Amino acid sequence: MIRVVLAVLLTVALLAAVTPAIDEGRTARTAIHLDRVTDRIERAARSLRAHEDPTRPGVAGARRIVRFRLPARSWTAVGARLWIDGDRNLIGYRLDGGRPHRTTLRDLDLRTPDGPVVFERSARYRLAVSLVRSDGVGVTITRG
Repeated sequence: MIRVVLAVLLTVALLAAVTPAIDEGRTARTAIHLDRVTDRIERAARSLRAHEDPTRPGVAGARRIVRFRLPARSWTAVGARLWIDGDRNLIGYRLDGGRPHRTTLRDLDLRTPDGPVVFERSARYRLAVSLVRSDGVGVTITRG
């Protein structure tokens, strides 16, 4: 009986010691994933700007499709929210319980015609990134 109690106490102590490291690892892994998503969206926008000709809104033109997954809360990832705000030229995300992380896309006129594009649930998503000429040249991002 004493051995069982000691084994349970040792297990609880080890779990208490390891839990902060697990949480830190989940947070870091999710942040790295979302930093990569942000980078892919920015590279798609800059590639369009550098290599393609803009079209009028509503006219089919060159575009880039960016696919990504917003991870589910699990043993390996924390919950997260991602948004793209054309009014402020930024892409941001927030991890559960954390501060927002924002990336401002300088030298790009980012546009989200229907207001900020927000992703809150864990799922696979697809963004359409296109180059348009309307009040100057801008990069439009919509759900694809």
